[in-house]
Amino acid sequence: MKILLVIDETSFYHPSFVNELVTSLKDKNNNIFGGLVTKIDKKNNIELYIRRNFNKLYLREILMLFTKKVFFSTLNKLFPYGLKNNFFSVQSVFKKHKIPFFRIEKNINTEENIQKIKNLKLDLIVSSNSLYFGSDILNLPKFGCINRHTSLLPSYGGVWPVLHAIANGEKEVGVTVHQMSRNIDIGKILAQKKILITDSSNNLSDIYKKAFLISAGVVLEAIDNLIENKNPKLNNYPSSYFSFPNNNDWLNFRNNGGRFV
Repeated sequence: MKILLVIDETSFYHPSFVNELVTSLKDKNNNIFGGLVTKIDKKNNIELYIRRNFNKLYLREILMLFTKKVFFSTLNKLFPYGLKNNFFSVQSVFKKHKIPFFRIEKNINTEENIQKIKNLKLDLIVSSNSLYFGSDILNLPKFGCINRHTSLLPSYGGVWPVLHAIANGEKEVGVTVHQMSRNIDIGKILAQKKILITDSSNNLSDIYKKAFLISAGVVLEAIDNLIENKNPKLNNYPSSYFSFPNNNDWLNFRNNGGRFV
């Protein structure tokens, strides 16, 4: 199959996930292309939100985030193709695996991007990013588009589902891959896996790390289920959707022992 991976460029979580996914897909003789999301619109930009709300973080968390960002940025410049099996950007994964890719800034639905994707004659698009896909993109691949989301959909659609889950006292989160539609985080669920939240594991960074460690396997399962038209066994989670956390969300997050890093 000809598969396009549309991925947010970030040093956190995505590089190892993309490397594992690409390796498995190439082992199955799929032809892989990359769409690298390098700029995100203000209304969906998590990094910009953190900068504007840094007062919500503890000093230790701010220092750790800054240190990790500088560390990964430095390593990415020193090792643009990764270091052995460690990668510090999504671009470095694409380069290492010799995957042709193009950059996407803020909007995937431009005429230029649509034409690039159309020229690839794709079977499938796999999404793990902050962009909205319009109908012109959704209808291009033979098998449509699928999206990886860090929650047990249909619960906790939207932004920062893990933070909201901790704020609401949930005991489990997870990873879901679903078929994409014009409505955000809504569509047939193709694969899903749980992650438990405990009093000793309510660290936002650690939970997202766990989520991305299992994400490649969930995506591969979803692709198999999509192609073979299989329906996975699912729990009936209630539908919910969240935007960026407000002051009350942060208060509940902290009261429930939530830590950012």
